Amino acid sequence: MGTQREPDAAPLAGLTVVEWSRSIAGAYAGRVLADVGARVVRVGDRDTLAERPRLADYLHSGKVEAFGTPADAAAHAADVAVLEFADAPEPGFLDSVAAGVVVVVTPWGLAGPWAGAGRPWSELTLQAEGGALPTRGLPDRPPVMTGSDESSWITGSMAAGAVVAALHGGLARQMLDAPLLEVTAYSSTMFQTVSAAVCGTPHHPPPPRRRMTPSVERAADGWVGFNLASAQNHLDFLVLIEKPEWLDDPQMTTFHGRYERYEEFTGAVREWTTRHPVAEIVELAGLFRIPCSPVHNGRTLLDDPQVVARGVVVDHPGGGFAEPAPPFLFAGVRPARGGPAPPPAATPFPRPDGDPKVPLAGLRVLDLGTWWVGSYVGSALGALGADVVKVESTRRIDGGRTLGGVGPDHDHWWECGSIYLGTNSSKRDVTLDLTRPEGRELLVELVRGADVLIENYAPRVLESVGLDWDAVHALNPRLVLHRMPAFGLTGPRRDMVGYAQTVEQYSGLCWRTGYRGGEPLNPNGPADPMGASSSLFALLAALLRARSSGVGELVESPLAEAAIVMAAEQVVTWTAEGRLLGREGNRDATAHLQGVFPALGPECWVAVTVADDVQWSALVEVAQLDGWAADPALRTGAGRRLAADRLDAELAQWTSGRAAAEIVGLLVAAGVPAGVVRDPRFVHEHPHLSRRDHFREADLPWAGRVPLPQLPVRPAAGGWLGRRRPPTLGEHNAEVLGAELGLDPGRLAALEADRVIGTAPS
Repeated sequence: MGTQREPDAAPLAGLTVVEWSRSIAGAYAGRVLADVGARVVRVGDRDTLAERPRLADYLHSGKVEAFGTPADAAAHAADVAVLEFADAPEPGFLDSVAAGVVVVVTPWGLAGPWAGAGRPWSELTLQAEGGALPTRGLPDRPPVMTGSDESSWITGSMAAGAVVAALHGGLARQMLDAPLLEVTAYSSTMFQTVSAAVCGTPHHPPPPRRRMTPSVERAADGWVGFNLASAQNHLDFLVLIEKPEWLDDPQMTTFHGRYERYEEFTGAVREWTTRHPVAEIVELAGLFRIPCSPVHNGRTLLDDPQVVARGVVVDHPGGGFAEPAPPFLFAGVRPARGGPAPPPAATPFPRPDGDPKVPLAGLRVLDLGTWWVGSYVGSALGALGADVVKVESTRRIDGGRTLGGVGPDHDHWWECGSIYLGTNSSKRDVTLDLTRPEGRELLVELVRGADVLIENYAPRVLESVGLDWDAVHALNPRLVLHRMPAFGLTGPRRDMVGYAQTVEQYSGLCWRTGYRGGEPLNPNGPADPMGASSSLFALLAALLRARSSGVGELVESPLAEAAIVMAAEQVVTWTAEGRLLGREGNRDATAHLQGVFPALGPECWVAVTVADDVQWSALVEVAQLDGWAADPALRTGAGRRLAADRLDAELAQWTSGRAAAEIVGLLVAAGVPAGVVRDPRFVHEHPHLSRRDHFREADLPWAGRVPLPQLPVRPAAGGWLGRRRPPTLGEHNAEVLGAELGLDPGRLAALEADRVIGTAPS
């Protein structure tokens, strides 16, 4: 990678972490901390992930095994503690933890009405309560969950990132709160709370549940996925499927119009895709720059040319199966796994002298991020105290401004997009047309004064304006360049267009989401927050080293590779056992009974999980369904799983005559995990989340009063909140380009007249 410096040590070398984990979330936090050099001592229960032993091997390799109790973990001498509990621990327990930085993973958080109440839960009920379910699936069937424990993976990734953020503020006592429900609500609702507020959406009717079209489609030899992200994509897609006569039909060229003729449009798509093999479709779509991907699974992903070329899947250090490699690279080098955990550090981990409340204070960030991933990283850095300057162009506004807002006839419609508003707090905004020499020159001046430059364009974009790594390193040797391409900076798919839905199709996440026996469905969202949190973690780790040495480096964190981590169990299971994991709908391979059931009222649903004999007995007692208690076939979990279809139908009859809140109240009181399926548009009104300060209302120009989400993992005592509202387009041109770069008012006016800068799309 040219003149970039080679890293002289792993970013967290010398750091000691103690981990008590009980699921993927805590275990993955420890996994990535170990990947960047920390010595991780796992003081945990041997039964953790017992039903998924190969997945446990992947999550725990390279850690020191020291089995014990939570009290043993609390007493362990360490710099950092990663602790995971089924609920908030008893008052006073956390005071006994010896580590300086402590991150605590729980379902509900350390405070709030549900915290510490012993409320039972499952992955399904978290998705229900977090607003993840209602819009996924088909209109004539129950809502369907995602299939790869996405909430747990994202929580683990965010928890690890919060730890490294806290390290920038020193090793003084810091308690970090990592609530699974909050992460679920943030990562799975696509900021529909923002959209509903901007558009004045009423609570009724409920949001539509429908399959995207086009999305995952059957090809001649497998499945292929599309994601039409722009108006040009919509037009080009009609040419691709040999329907040019529809180019003048407004219904067939718009997202909403196609649903009015869904059967006709989808029929035409499938008539074309089933005549072509996957590879040919991907190649043809690429010629049009249409986001398109193979829909991989744990078997086919292994042979993907990009995966092979970049070493995205590697052999497990202990042998026996393959696993995803760390989804980030430092100075062009991917961290390697293998061998035992590092020995105890001979010298203490360096103690930065930052302010824990604003650990990145004094840092200047130049933010070329767009959509969700890049924008989230900049917003998080801003919440942590950095001065973040977002750079857009009036000719190329952040695409997040175009979704989830008002129509193009609305005044200042570009200031109302929900994705933009949800991910761009704590920033200033300038506009520069980088295709013009004047715009590029001003960007160069901003680069000279920055500590960090982040971007998630296609790789060719930054290079086309002459600002690849060699160029920016020459301009500013201390600068850390963080690049977040969809598929990576190298490899045969380097230039393939990709968004969240694209990499969900590519990674295997689609393969496991959908009804049993049905087609794969897009999870619709988790790839973005996982890619964003993974990127933030990698950047913060690299920054620890750069701030100490004064020498910058290139950090790379592809969106697709973070998604592949969430789909890890497919690769692990296929290579270990030759077993291809598929779609289970709302069921779980180990649960005795699990599903989404109708409640009283239109589109009212409840989620229920029965994980063991105790919960089964409690459900039988509450529901009083004929024959369940006396049926010998239902005395074991295996027998209940065999009778799942009958049990689902009979339980649905019981739930359909009762209000959702009543059902959930009865079951939770009896110890059965249950949750109301919440409307994602109003999840900020949730009885627990509304008391957690996760959403904060802000008065926004043209968008009105809007509930904006905060970082889902943050200090328990408060802090790391949005420090300013999302900026309007070019709002800070005069402040940044004028007052700080020295352009006089006349020069600014000339640049605006020449459309190099501006405050409205051009």
